[in-house]
Amino acid sequence: MLCTAQTQIPRHAPVDRFQLLRGRLLTGNRLRDVKALQDSIIRFGLLSPIVAIDRAGHFIVVDGRKRIAAIRRLAFEDRLPRSLTHIPYLLTDEMTAAERRVPILVSNRDLFAALLSQFHDGASVTEMADRFCISNQCVRDILSLSRLDPAVRAAFFRRVINFSQARAYAALPDRRAQVARLRELGPFATPKQILEETSPAEAEADLVAA
Repeated sequence: MLCTAQTQIPRHAPVDRFQLLRGRLLTGNRLRDVKALQDSIIRFGLLSPIVAIDRAGHFIVVDGRKRIAAIRRLAFEDRLPRSLTHIPYLLTDEMTAAERRVPILVSNRDLFAALLSQFHDGASVTEMADRFCISNQCVRDILSLSRLDPAVRAAFFRRVINFSQARAYAALPDRRAQVARLRELGPFATPKQILEETSPAEAEADLVAA
């Protein structure tokens, strides 16, 4: 899930605190993927935190094995960005069911800018999903934020509103209406409340198209 005002904020720990239950050799496609992740981390940073289980002060990686491998390789090559001397992570037993369904991102603004840049460069949805370790649907959802008024998008980037709310505002075709409803409803409105003044068929069509 994209980070929101209600989502837990990632904690940070040194990379040597993270453990994998079963190590795997980096060969073939897996090595190619890890090298691509290294390039992405150098260019954009780590946009999605590691998800782990705390076991006596060590963190068993649940989601993020390739990211950890890429970070370790960068550290060994002395190319790890200073911002990653401590790795952002979330504990799976502290996440809600909703948070487990889709990726949680460290920086909404940075990922949106990175995906938009890749989209303008002609990258496909699948290529972007592979590059940033997120689902194809997540790529489409994030790109749909380009339909938001800049003021509403800024509220999302500042974590004033969450991604479900942002998608609902993006379904409103009139950007002035987006801003007016955000001011009227404030940061705690549900997507249903945001969309209640629109034609249900039109709003649903916009959300599906996103």
